[in-house]
Amino acid sequence: MNDARRWTYAALFGALWGALEASVGTAVHLGRMPLRGMLMGILGLLCLVCLRRLQPRPGVCLLAGLVAAFLKIFTLGGLYPGPLVGIMVEAVAVELAMTLTGGRAFGAVLGGAVTLGTNPVQKLAMTWLVAGTEAMRSVVDIGEKTVASVGLQGLGPVAIVTALVTTQAVVGALGGLWAWRVAGRVARRVGERS
Repeated sequence: MNDARRWTYAALFGALWGALEASVGTAVHLGRMPLRGMLMGILGLLCLVCLRRLQPRPGVCLLAGLVAAFLKIFTLGGLYPGPLVGIMVEAVAVELAMTLTGGRAFGAVLGGAVTLGTNPVQKLAMTWLVAGTEAMRSVVDIGEKTVASVGLQGLGPVAIVTALVTTQAVVGALGGLWAWRVAGRVARRVGERS
């Protein structure tokens, strides 16, 4: 009975994450809300860190990611690679970070930094895979023109992507720390040892 408990938690938190992706994620994407990827990344991070703090066993985050991805496939009505890749990258990043750090707060911070820091790279890779090289050139041109419009002329694509990755990684690290604190409160309420 006790062995099944961790997988039950993983399925429940994965279902919660999938439901958030289906409801909040769909609403913010259809509404074209700015920073929607960051918001959804932090919500997923919250689910994963709470799960891992309640059930500190390797593998639970991966199962939660599979459940969330499975639900996302059915709510989208098809197999769209962008959100699924994001969900699985987040699950793997948090799983590895929490496992390597022994389930400590630093693992949540590291997992958050990696999760959100990889978002710009994932988006560029998906753009290139789905739309091709010409689309990538257009994205690079738009990025350079946007940066130049705020007075930062001369920054190349590598500098722009590095700045985006760094900024999102810092936000992700702060989100991981916040998720760790919320997870502690959840653990105390549920009566689990944190």
